[in-house]
Amino acid sequence: MKRAHKPARADNHAIEIRRARPRDAADLIPLIRAYYRFDGIRFRAGPISHALARMLKDRRLGFAWIFRDGTRPVGYVLLSFNFDLEFGGFEGLVTDLFVKPEYRGRGVGERALAIVDEYCRSVGIATVELQVVEDNREAQAFYRKIGFKNLKRIVMARAVKARTRAVRPRRQTVKGSRGQ
Repeated sequence: MKRAHKPARADNHAIEIRRARPRDAADLIPLIRAYYRFDGIRFRAGPISHALARMLKDRRLGFAWIFRDGTRPVGYVLLSFNFDLEFGGFEGLVTDLFVKPEYRGRGVGERALAIVDEYCRSVGIATVELQVVEDNREAQAFYRKIGFKNLKRIVMARAVKARTRAVRPRRQTVKGSRGQ
């Protein structure tokens, strides 16, 4: 496998990682598209742009951090929240972590996850969970190296379908009850 050419800056600390703001959406969308392409996820520009705009405006939904080499966007991480009794309540959920190929292997992803951990620690969240595509062995090795463990679960999802017509639940009565 041919390694991607790395730009002249070798110091991962030259990469700025900062919390994204609504005006960063235009730079985040191409990164999200690249991540989805890399992981084989269907990219739907409209819904994704809308959801990103909501997240960047409403901190209750989560946070995005953007990584820049000077003015050039080179990666991002998204953190949302989940409530799970197994983990004692709120947990952080890293839904996306993407670093452009030519910037991988420099510690940028590890720095980004350290920033996520620091935020979670500051608000009392003790667990961060993430998902990895099953055949992405390189990412799995990276996450294991920095302390993530495989929970031996299969992630499953389904769409919540819209109702075709309004259905009112029928009030059921039992023979002999006051409703008769």
